[in-house]
Amino acid sequence: MSNRPLRVTMIGRRVAPAHGPGGLETAVGEQVLEISNVGAEVDLWTESPHDSSRRALAERTFGDRVRVHWVPPGPLPIGRRRGTVILDRISNYPLWSRRVARAIDDPGDIVHVQGLAGLGAASRRSEGDWEAPLVLTTHGMEEFLVGGLKYAMYAPFRAGMRRIASASDRVVVTDRTLLPVVRELLDLESRQAVVIPNAIYPDAGPSAANREAARRLLGDAGHDAREFKLVSMGRLEANKGFELLASALGEVGDALGDWVWVLIGDGPRRQSIEGAIEAAGIQDRCLLVGRVDEQHKHGLLASADWFVHPTLFEGSSIVTLEAMAHGLPVLGTRAGGVPDKVEDGGSGFLVDPGDVAELATALRRARHADAGEFGERGRAIVQERFSWDVVGPRLMTLYRELIDSR
Repeated sequence: MSNRPLRVTMIGRRVAPAHGPGGLETAVGEQVLEISNVGAEVDLWTESPHDSSRRALAERTFGDRVRVHWVPPGPLPIGRRRGTVILDRISNYPLWSRRVARAIDDPGDIVHVQGLAGLGAASRRSEGDWEAPLVLTTHGMEEFLVGGLKYAMYAPFRAGMRRIASASDRVVVTDRTLLPVVRELLDLESRQAVVIPNAIYPDAGPSAANREAARRLLGDAGHDAREFKLVSMGRLEANKGFELLASALGEVGDALGDWVWVLIGDGPRRQSIEGAIEAAGIQDRCLLVGRVDEQHKHGLLASADWFVHPTLFEGSSIVTLEAMAHGLPVLGTRAGGVPDKVEDGGSGFLVDPGDVAELATALRRARHADAGEFGERGRAIVQERFSWDVVGPRLMTLYRELIDSR
């Protein structure tokens, strides 16, 4: 290859800041930004957002090195307004990905697809239309991990992920703990899978404005003076385990002293979580703030003593990294990529997913642990292993190795 910039075609249906909030959207958006910052020319193919202001924000964020190609959602109207519901994914996702692949005349030096957005690209690669190496990032593997009716409805997507993996030169797994699971589920050869984590840009710390915004929010709710502050963050869905955390907090009661639990996020389980809080008798110690802006989010993280992530199953868990970057110790579960980030007894505590009794015990341990020491270790882990300064060059190295060996 000449000295010209590396040309990368990136395909992801939902990418921040055009879409979101969400860990996957954030991870993909920052990945695009990082590889463009280190010298690659990126063609990003993503879904047109409903809000034109978010489209403009994305174009300003990515700048001149990223050419954004907006592909309309649909064409079927089922679930279009919510974007992440099952019927929308089943009806529109395959059609959208194939429309993207047909629109790409020149895939450049390498094609990187995010999850099921690679269905169309895998077909073109398998049919011999594209010679450029194909890289797949798997993310949370939700279609394999959900249960009940949702699992049955996602059968076409499990088959689709296996097709994409089979057509890919490399499959990027976001965490070491997920590597054997992904290899088995996607029937991968050993050489095909490589661990490159999702990363964040760790800030030096929250601004005074962030702290003041959080102080006002907590103060207005009568919680600013509480001596032990717990914070959780995520979409309010069943797999996040927030109802179980409410039950565990009800069990520990006054053993934590004068405490408050702040929950950041919104979603379909809000009413169920409120019911669990009421059943546990802890309404006066809980604050559900809903979806907040970046200023309030960082302020609330900075004002907390512990981050609690009771998830039942998980992908990479960007929220855990964000909390650790703020120097927060983490009480999490042995689910998905969380154990790759949280050192049990070093930067926090880990419990088995769904075990309320163990979660309650860990909350008592957290109350008496050295939060400062735990938090500093967590911040160091982010800097050493999960900063884009570390992860970005690894991704570029993978691209160049595949291109050179083509």
